Order: sequence, then C-alpha cells, then structure tokens
Amino acid sequence: MEARDGTATDDEQAKRAAVRPLSYRRVLISRNVPQLLVAASASRLANSMLLYVIVLYVIARFDSAAVAGLSGFFLALPGFVISPVAGAVLDRMGAVRAVGFDMVCSAVFIGGIAALSISRLLTVPLLFVLLTLYSLTSPLSTGGIRTLFPRLVPETAYDKANALDLSTFSIIEVGAPLVAGVLFPLVGPDPTLLCVAGMYVLAALSLALLRGGALAPPVSGERRLLRSACEGITYLLRNATLRGLAVSYSLYQVASGMLIVIVPVAVAAWLGDGRSADRYTGLMWAVAGLFGAIGALAAGKLLHAGVERRYMLGATLVTAVAIFPLSALGSLLTLAAGLALVGLMEGPINVSLLSLRQRRTDPGWLGRVMTVSMSVNLSGFPVGTALGGLLASHSLTAAFAVATVMTLLSAVSVRALVPSASGGALQSGG
Repeated sequence: MEARDGTATDDEQAKRAAVRPLSYRRVLISRNVPQLLVAASASRLANSMLLYVIVLYVIARFDSAAVAGLSGFFLALPGFVISPVAGAVLDRMGAVRAVGFDMVCSAVFIGGIAALSISRLLTVPLLFVLLTLYSLTSPLSTGGIRTLFPRLVPETAYDKANALDLSTFSIIEVGAPLVAGVLFPLVGPDPTLLCVAGMYVLAALSLALLRGGALAPPVSGERRLLRSACEGITYLLRNATLRGLAVSYSLYQVASGMLIVIVPVAVAAWLGDGRSADRYTGLMWAVAGLFGAIGALAAGKLLHAGVERRYMLGATLVTAVAIFPLSALGSLLTLAAGLALVGLMEGPINVSLLSLRQRRTDPGWLGRVMTVSMSVNLSGFPVGTALGGLLASHSLTAAFAVATVMTLLSAVSVRALVPSASGGALQSGG
C-alpha cells in the first residue's frame, strides 16, 4: 500500500528493504558476519598450513617420507569417515558450540604435538593418535561454518555471503603454502606448530563474539546419535537436488584431483628444468587461486535464487574447454591461461552449489546435510589424484582429455539430475 500522496508507507518501505539484494558492503557489516569471517579465515589458514607443515615437520623430526605420507592419511581420512556422525552432533549441539569445540580441540591437539616434541616425548604412534583426534573433530568446523552463514543474512543475500566465504577461502589457499614455506625455516618446526595452534585459538575467540538468537541450536527431540547420522544420509539420498549435486560435484572433483597431479608433471616435462618446475607450478596455482577469488565475488553479484543451476552448468562447460584443449596445448602460457580460467569458473560453480544446497535443504537438517554433502561431494578428489598419476605417467594429452571428460559428465549431471526448480526438492529425509 502507498500513502495518499503517492509515497510508500513505513511498512511498505520495510518490506521492500527486506527483499532488496544486499551489497557486499552491507553483507560484510551485517551483525556477526565480520566475527564469523575472522573465525573462518583463521581456522582455514591454520588447517591449510597444517597440510604443508606436518609433512615438513615429520621429515625434519623423523627423516621419513613414509611417516610423512601416513601423517597426511591420519590427518584426513578419519574426519571423512566420521562426517555423518559429526553432522548429527552439529545439529544437536548447535553450530556455534560445535565449531567452537572443534577449534579448541584443534588448538589442544596441535599444541600438544609441539609440546611433546619440545620435551622429546613425541613418538610416531603418539603423533598418529593426535592427528587422528584432530581429524575426528574437523568436520564440525567444515560443515558448521557453512551452516552458520545462511543464518546471519536474509535469503536474498545467500549468494553474496557464500561468495565472500569462498573468496577468502581461495585467497587462503594461495597464501597458506607461502606462509608455511616462509615460517618453517624462519622459526623452526615446533614454533611453527605452535603458530598453527595459536590461529585456532584466535578463531575460537572470534567465534565467542557471535551474538543473537538466530545462532541458537535448533530445538529437537532426543534421538540416538547414530540414528540421526543415518537420517542425514537418507535425507541426502531422497532430496533430488542434493543427490544430483553430489553426483555432479564428485565428478568435478575427480577432474580437480587429476589436475593436482597433471599440472606439475606437465610443467616439468615442458620446462625441461626440474629446479624451476616447482616454482612455476606454485605460481600457476597461485594465479588459479586468485582468479578463484575473483570468480566467487563476481558470482555473488550475478547469482540469485532461480539461476544457480544455469550458472553452474555454464561454468562447468567452460571449465571443460579450459582443461582441454586450452591447457593441453603444450605451452606454459596456455597452461597458465587454462588454470586461470578454471579458477575463474570455480567461483560460480561453488557459489551455485552452496546456495542451492542452502535454499533446498530444510533448516532443521542443514547441519547433518552439510557435513554429509561436503564429504560425499569431495569423495572424487582422491580418485582423481590416483587416476591423474596413472595417466600422466603415460600421456599428458590423454590425462588432460580424461579430466575434460569427467568435467563434461559433471555438466551432464547438473542438467539431468539437479531439478530446475525447488518443487519436490525438499522431500523429507525421515
């Protein structure tokens, strides 16, 4: 309704403001968003650094590549296996408390490794135990942070909030190996681990500043934890959107995993100088990460409810062309251009994925669904690394071509399996 003089009433102005898309600046200064971004950035920087630091640490302390490889195994696999149960814990505890619990535990476990190492009490079995404990709580933050963002902004701002989240993550992926590579030789193994633990403490302190009723844990009846975890898996399987996204993004991650192995092999083969290959490989991935941040921010401005599937499909098709033939032409310049385009398209793909998952999941199921979905969606990555290593050792052209086939299959899955509208997508999971 409007007033007699043609101006909108206060109620009408409030309604229009509620549906008007928020700018990045308004999203960034929204209540609790800065605190959550700081917490997310600090914890993700710590986690990304740890992937590099733990390998350097084990080689320095135990002089064993085999132990370093097993350390990476214990750092990742237990969390993947436990993720359905972690999702049930997330819904039961509430996202803020669950994420805070993980950050405190992470600080304790990584700080414990450093303390035991300083006192010369750390053994290889004890290292594996502490890394396993660290991994078991990590899905709480992985899924919990992504659960919190949609609770802090209106539905019309999901895309921009996800874009801010993903762009900071892309920048961290670029900066983490650089920070780790500088800090480790500068201060030494044990102080570097203590710095990682300190970042988790900073993240926990920032999370403690979150305030508001929207962050309260959902009210639910008492149910057995394993049953809740199974219900989360069932919900994903019955939800057409989540099921389609799981298939599509798993195939996309197979291609991503292949590129992780193919790119350094290609750089070394085309450059012909092993000493410079690592430097050029790192530079190319840094460029891809920066373009990923740009792509995420651009997607946040362009995306809105109803167009996510279209953007995800288009960006996946462009990624396929960027991998083959562009990246496979046999030149470092075209490889860099291809990876930059892959990074640029990763923004709209990931923003679309997150926004669709948030919009088409019942809020009461978001914690369980988020952790289960993220683990299932990323399951293609280790398959891709194994496949990429096998193919790249025989033919780089074939390796690039298969990666493109996986990307095209991902695009076909978006078109065929992800519903174009939310109708029927919010089926109950049990």
